[in-house]
Amino acid sequence: MKIVAVVFTLLAWIGACSEENKNIDAAVIEADAVWVNQLAADGCSWHFSVASADSTLLLVPDDGSLEKIESAIGKMEGAYSSTDVHIRYSLTSNKKLVQCGWGHNASYDEIKIREISRR
Repeated sequence: MKIVAVVFTLLAWIGACSEENKNIDAAVIEADAVWVNQLAADGCSWHFSVASADSTLLLVPDDGSLEKIESAIGKMEGAYSSTDVHIRYSLTSNKKLVQCGWGHNASYDEIKIREISRR
């Protein structure tokens, strides 16, 4: 009888683990975006602008995503730039400050880039 209880416990645990993996996959969002730096025009430094039906999301990559962005798009140079991209990302549930014009800093949602390519 103990063996049956152990087997059922293991099966339940395995099932719970596979549910967690589905939740992780569901957290990946795919969108067209613009990788933009408008600091020279009194806008904000490097961030993603993602247009939706009724608003625009402003997102900033975590430090670990910068290398992936630079390898796909190129170096982040200049104070005014705009590149159309397609991204797959996950929210990190953190906020990150972005330098903006007139000495202002904006707080944007931080994301982890899973994949990025030019459009």
